[in-house]
Amino acid sequence: MNKIIVFSVLILVSFSVQAQKNLGLEASPNFRELGGLSINDKYQIKEGVLYRSGSFSHLGEQDVEIFESTGINRVVDFRSPFEIESEPDQIPPSLNAEYVPCQIGSINPNAMSGFMKILSKRDFQRSQVDSLMIMANRGFIESISDYTPLFETIQEKESVVLFHCSAGKDRTGLASSLILHILGADWDTILADFLRSNEARDKMDTSKLEMFGIPADRAKLLGGVEAEYLQAAWAEIEQKYGSVDTMLEEVFGIGKKEKKALRKKYLERI
Repeated sequence: MNKIIVFSVLILVSFSVQAQKNLGLEASPNFRELGGLSINDKYQIKEGVLYRSGSFSHLGEQDVEIFESTGINRVVDFRSPFEIESEPDQIPPSLNAEYVPCQIGSINPNAMSGFMKILSKRDFQRSQVDSLMIMANRGFIESISDYTPLFETIQEKESVVLFHCSAGKDRTGLASSLILHILGADWDTILADFLRSNEARDKMDTSKLEMFGIPADRAKLLGGVEAEYLQAAWAEIEQKYGSVDTMLEEVFGIGKKEKKALRKKYLERI
């Protein structure tokens, strides 16, 4: 993976992103489910079957109780060993959930200093963040097959799935967009789900980055997403494979038959 792409993903390790509290977990406020999302006005995603989040390594007693109530039995983790060591998942033992490693790309912890230099420049411009994140999202497509464990897991009959990365917005955002597409969502629905992570911008903990000399306002720029980020990833898929549907079938074996089965599993009529 391109070094700049590595830098932009690695920086997310230092964030404690706080977004919408759909489930009310104080330690992982970006923990939300896809249930209830409308699919083309005829269907909606069933509640209690698909969840997405950022990291969750320090759950309080109430957080644990909420987590236990989900019935999640598969946790798909997109993070690198370096990220996991920094913030190991705290999965309530009572769930007896299977942990599914699903590292997306490669992250070199030594790359942190290079990214810090970019953010610390006196002539730093906001556009630099957008450029870096666009490159990062394109870079995920270089390693798109790394998502295979996720797509195998969601097809398991009894699976109640949580998929996550560190911030729950980029690697997780791309994964969510592909799942929503499989389930028949239109682009507006897909993009709206992706952009909901922007509720994190003003609530993120920037203290770790500030210790490295990164101004808080610059750090916060990395806490959100822009439509262009996801558009760049999808454009890369289309350029490489011709279409998202072709990619899904060629890489993950998800064609018309598999889509029909997944829609039967995860959707219900409104």
